Amino acid sequence: MKAAPHYDLGTGYVEISKLPFDQVLKLRDWLPHTSFIKLRAQNEELVDCIQYSEYEYWFDFQFSAEKEFDFEI
Repeated sequence: MKAAPHYDLGTGYVEISKLPFDQVLKLRDWLPHTSFIKLRAQNEELVDCIQYSEYEYWFDFQFSAEKEFDFEI
């Protein structure tokens, strides 16, 4: 299931640690370390965030496509 974005100061982002476990593992393997951003939200520093646009691209073109072909012959 695709996660909904969180918004802070007009920026859409997702926290990697809040995603389903299978997405966390596959997304961390796919992402370069430079994609991670740090945000301060509600007096808390979030260090495992990425822009929602990157997550959405990955989900639509990598994760979902992989699920379509996940079958045995």
